[in-house]
Amino acid sequence: MATLLASMLIGAGHPAMVVSGVARQETVHNDQRNVPYPYPIVTEDGVEQKEVKEEKPAKYKLRALPDLESHLEEEMAEIHRRRAEEHSRLENELLRKQMAELELLAVDRYHYRRSHAWVAIINNAPWSIKPRITYTDVNGDVVEAPPTATFIEPSTGFMCESGCKQYILIDSVWNQYNYYVNKQTYQRVSELRWDLREIADWGHMLPGEPPEMRTYKVSSDENIAESDTDINEEKHLDAICSWVNRLHIGYADYEHRFPKSEKKVQYYGAIHERFSPYSQRDGKVMQLTLFNDKMCTDPKVRYEYYKNRFDLMEQLVYTYENDHYEERFAKGRTDSLKSIEYFSDSSLPRKLKFISSSRLDTLETIDLTPGLIILNYTGQGDRCCYREYLYKPNGVVLKKVVERFHRAEKDDIVANDIASRTFLFQQNKIIIKFHYTFGALTATTVEFTKPPKPDYGTELVYDEKLTKIYRANPLDPIRTNLELYKLLLEQLQSEDRIKKTFIAVQDDISNIFDQRNREKTDPKLKFSLFDPLRNGAARALRMQQFKEEQEKKRELASKPADFLAPYLVPFKDQDELTQEQSVAAYNACLNDLKTLFVTLLNNLQRQYEDLTSEAKSLNRFLNKFENQFDNFDYNRLVQQAKDLELRKRMVQQRLTLTHQESQKKYEWVKASLQKDPRLNLKMEEEKESDE
Repeated sequence: MATLLASMLIGAGHPAMVVSGVARQETVHNDQRNVPYPYPIVTEDGVEQKEVKEEKPAKYKLRALPDLESHLEEEMAEIHRRRAEEHSRLENELLRKQMAELELLAVDRYHYRRSHAWVAIINNAPWSIKPRITYTDVNGDVVEAPPTATFIEPSTGFMCESGCKQYILIDSVWNQYNYYVNKQTYQRVSELRWDLREIADWGHMLPGEPPEMRTYKVSSDENIAESDTDINEEKHLDAICSWVNRLHIGYADYEHRFPKSEKKVQYYGAIHERFSPYSQRDGKVMQLTLFNDKMCTDPKVRYEYYKNRFDLMEQLVYTYENDHYEERFAKGRTDSLKSIEYFSDSSLPRKLKFISSSRLDTLETIDLTPGLIILNYTGQGDRCCYREYLYKPNGVVLKKVVERFHRAEKDDIVANDIASRTFLFQQNKIIIKFHYTFGALTATTVEFTKPPKPDYGTELVYDEKLTKIYRANPLDPIRTNLELYKLLLEQLQSEDRIKKTFIAVQDDISNIFDQRNREKTDPKLKFSLFDPLRNGAARALRMQQFKEEQEKKRELASKPADFLAPYLVPFKDQDELTQEQSVAAYNACLNDLKTLFVTLLNNLQRQYEDLTSEAKSLNRFLNKFENQFDNFDYNRLVQQAKDLELRKRMVQQRLTLTHQESQKKYEWVKASLQKDPRLNLKMEEEKESDE
């Protein structure tokens, strides 16, 4: 695995090498039970974090009063706190040193004998094509940083620095150039020096390595070029060449990359399971279970990830403590559903979230509890942002409806800037609360007691005794009875509309839950039309259709054009045309063909005349102002005149060829129509022969 990983990294341009050494038991056995879960947990997208606006300090402010109190106790407490922190730091440093010394002790009899191989990327390596890492020394000179190593564990793919604790010793490293033996004396891997050119630290086994891996120590009077010899002359042993073919992983092999289509890894307090695509009936591709203990016996939360589902479900989050489920979906559902939150007990609250931008009613969330439905909107035309339905669960009878509205903008002229509206159906009342006006400490409210319904054909009678008004600001204008009557009529109309909306909301909610029950009971997976593993029949059908279409095109291209077919459409129900009908179709076909040719010739003639006029104007312009141009502008205008002449000759030649071809085509079509058996032109032919 280390050799394969190093080969792929070298092919990608990284200075990678295979490392042979000794590692800890957990690393050799690929035991991740003491490693925290290393990947980020995917949570709900689209959560916008509110930016904290920093308040600018005032330009002018009052000078602070002098502090006349004693702070001796506070200063002494701060001194004691610093001493305690220093003492704690020294104890922690001593404990860290003791732990570092204990790390060098052998855990068991096989501590220094567990051979392992991993990959090292030599940063700032002399043979690397990557940019060099430099720094500025104390003298101000920019010098190249010494090479360092970054380790990659091939069994997991995790990267770490050279000071990580999972590797104990390094015996040798090698790449495609040479084999290097470690000659350094060290206690920890982090103390190694990674300059492979240093012969005292690394023994080079194979001669003939690249020049950038060599160091020359010569005196000032020696010439390096004289001692430089051909690399091939120094070689007496070549590194083993690759004997394998080009790496190729098929689509099916890559898709089923896990043993038995699944892989399970246990981390510290977490179990990570991955599945091959389409290997699970419900489309599950990954599952992460978090536990309360490190031995993974007490589950806490389970994350399930799905792909290729028709219902577009992407994630399911299950909390074991309260038996809570949360399903999350991708964009594209017909109901614009974003997520559903519910409990196993149906009597507990449920919540539905929608993508409001893709719904006509801009519905964002629905909160459901027995006897209560709360809806939140964003961007409605009437500025409604909240609607609450209180009803009897058994009889589904509305008891109360509360609506809230955003404040209108300053540019909008709104007669009734309503903040909230409450319909009390059992008390037969409507309570309206308006937004706060400027300078008011409370809000203006209007309470209507609904009058009895009038008889059929009569209007509603307004009784001002059934209306209670509270004005927050006495200076506000008083509403007349006519205005209050119109306001009451508007609320009664809104009440009827709300009752119809409540029935539609209930139907929509029941349809969503019924649809989700069907989707969970019988989950269906989808696949691409171009999936070669699962859509072979569809691909074969498409290829057959493509072949048939190509065959029809070749057949139509080989047959001559049927000019008469459009003119026989009115007579498709007749078996044979009469003489008058044949003559009419014959003349109509020839006239349309003649009109087409005449129009084409007229257009070409018009183009030729326009180009001739433009060329003459440009020539007159050049002749008149020849001495007023510089060389560049003059040459450009001359080239433009040449282009106009070329285009004029091309149009003239096309006009001549079109005129000749149109005459030949017209005569050919005329002869073909006279011989066409579908036309009854025998009498005409006999008359012409007699004459």
